[in-house]
Amino acid sequence: MKNKNAFTLVELLAVIAILAILVIIALPNVLKMFRDAKVNTFTSEVQNIMKSAESKYISASIGNKEVRCFDSSTNALNLDGRSNILYIVKFNDKGKVIEVRARDEANELIANNTNGIQREDIGKKYKVNEAKTQILDCNGNELTSGEKIVYKESELNGSDPVLGSGMIPVILSDAGVVTYAHEYDEWYKYTEKKWANAVILVDKPSKKYTEGEVIAESDIRAYFVWIPKYSYRIFNLGNYEGLESSEPEKSSVQQIEIEFGTRTTVNDEIKKECASPMESGETGECDIGDLMTHPAFLSIPSNGFWVGKFETGYNQNEDPSLPITDTDISTWTTENAQVDEEKPSNIIVKPNVYSWRDQTIATFFQSAYNFKRNLDSHMMKNTEWGAVAYLSYSKYGIQDGVRINNNSNYLTGYAANEKDAEGSATENSKWNTSIGHLASTTGNISGIYDIGGGYWEYMASYRDGSDLSASGMENIVLNETYTKYLEKYLESSDRLLYKYRILGDATGELGPFWSSGSYNQSTWYTDFSNFVHSTQPWFNRGGGYNNTYITGQFNFDRNRGVAYPSNGSRLVLTPTN
Repeated sequence: MKNKNAFTLVELLAVIAILAILVIIALPNVLKMFRDAKVNTFTSEVQNIMKSAESKYISASIGNKEVRCFDSSTNALNLDGRSNILYIVKFNDKGKVIEVRARDEANELIANNTNGIQREDIGKKYKVNEAKTQILDCNGNELTSGEKIVYKESELNGSDPVLGSGMIPVILSDAGVVTYAHEYDEWYKYTEKKWANAVILVDKPSKKYTEGEVIAESDIRAYFVWIPKYSYRIFNLGNYEGLESSEPEKSSVQQIEIEFGTRTTVNDEIKKECASPMESGETGECDIGDLMTHPAFLSIPSNGFWVGKFETGYNQNEDPSLPITDTDISTWTTENAQVDEEKPSNIIVKPNVYSWRDQTIATFFQSAYNFKRNLDSHMMKNTEWGAVAYLSYSKYGIQDGVRINNNSNYLTGYAANEKDAEGSATENSKWNTSIGHLASTTGNISGIYDIGGGYWEYMASYRDGSDLSASGMENIVLNETYTKYLEKYLESSDRLLYKYRILGDATGELGPFWSSGSYNQSTWYTDFSNFVHSTQPWFNRGGGYNNTYITGQFNFDRNRGVAYPSNGSRLVLTPTN
């Protein structure tokens, strides 16, 4: 007998569908109710914190004590209820709250106001799910319940900047105003060609700076730019042994494909990647189209490295620990910046100062090494230059030849007013102008300057088996202490044996090469291209202020390593994670 009280399958499905619709309709309201409850609870707790702070301030005042700051660590309040909120409350001398910051330990809710608020207004001043905020205690140290909250860009895949001791993250305006960046805010964005910048102050700055403040240029000793660890897609193996009979009809310039990340590639045909050969003249199992970790990152235990934003300059003040004022700089001369003497304390990396020139490579090398040992400072190597050059020609960089610094006074951070201009004391613009930005690796103020001219930059990279006595490096290259700060190339008696390149150093891979009659050049912007050989064993890069069209980030040449008025060097820092 048929049971007329039972549901049919169609009726059952209809009921389920109706229930599902009701859940979908109700769910946002339920979630909002839970969120509002959390927010209301947090608001009440922060109001309670402020109430307790006001009471404690009054008690301290009655007892003739000046206590104007309370926090959850060094000067805690007596609170009822849960205690998983980080907070700081500050008062002025009239007993008014001038700052309150609070964050729950789940990093979901924050209260943040520095203009002074009343307790009843606290609920209007917080944000939900935006907990990238730093809370400092009354002594200026970070309050934290766990891992420090810092900004990271997902595109970098973990190769975000590493700030060593004394390094301050900064944001630069187009006009060159330097602001102390909050590490939890977005202070770099490589997807928009905004490279990370940091500064080191003089030993005795005019004041102590905190996040959000503009840093006086006179207090800045050195600027640096972060090069994140990356792998690149090989576009040319660079196995050239000489010159083409004439200029190639087609340029080999192409965008370089780059992938950021801390991972190191291995030989894997399926993934189309290879292990970095690292040795001069070696190709390993790499082929065109393979992804390969750039060799500049494989000798350092870090996410990348910092490069001097400008050519290395020389502080001519009697006491280099003091601020460097415009008055000081106005008395400096280009002659006094030519000092062949190891003086790491006089190193500066700043715009609009005289470059430090006319030293042997040994003096450059030792001065750079002793600049900041706690930051693993050293003289730039050829592969490190190559890493900068390749990044500049990826989608993260200028993707053009950088404008020459044609300032004939050897002043840093200038750009010629016209492309490939001749040397001049006046026909150029400073780094913080629209023309000046063209001399940067990014085409904006965040990049690296002076790599397209200025002075020739010596690299800590040499040809093996050569007489190095003229450079002063004959004993240094034998000392194991310095091994990782030097690069050695195969013996060669010919400046055209480009096949002895190290993949990634931006030399042999820039072929084919040809002679214009005056110069040997690559098809990358016709930049000057001579390899090291037996009598001139040291690499130098970039070009001089008067070298017009042959200068650029892809220029390379050879030298004896002696003190030349037209040669200098650049700093690199590799603080560890």
